[in-house]
Amino acid sequence: MIPMRTFRADPHFADLFAHVHVVCWPILWWQLNALFRWCKRQGIPDVLYSVNAWGFITLRNAGAAFDLTAYKPEFRTFRPLTEAIWGSDLPACLEPLFLPREADGSVSRQRHETEGPLPSQLDST
Repeated sequence: MIPMRTFRADPHFADLFAHVHVVCWPILWWQLNALFRWCKRQGIPDVLYSVNAWGFITLRNAGAAFDLTAYKPEFRTFRPLTEAIWGSDLPACLEPLFLPREADGSVSRQRHETEGPLPSQLDST
């Protein structure tokens, strides 16, 4: 068994001991030793595990080499900005709150186009 002071001095495991309460350090020490023995017996070079506040280890993944092609995210689709869902019509009672104001403080009643790119974006492309 690997001594507890060796685990605590190792920078890879020092954070685990900081996460676990001092009273539960023997549990963490025992769990780490059991994990290392199991990995050595099974010939597993890589493991992914988590440790709770009580010092118990939960094994998340173990294997010789992780298959990087196993993760295939779904293709992300976007709705065009011309769809009605992106439009906005404010009720008349809320228009004074959100419409731009003129220099004299009156509300501008001019409707602005809300669909498509801004004119500044068209110039920069």
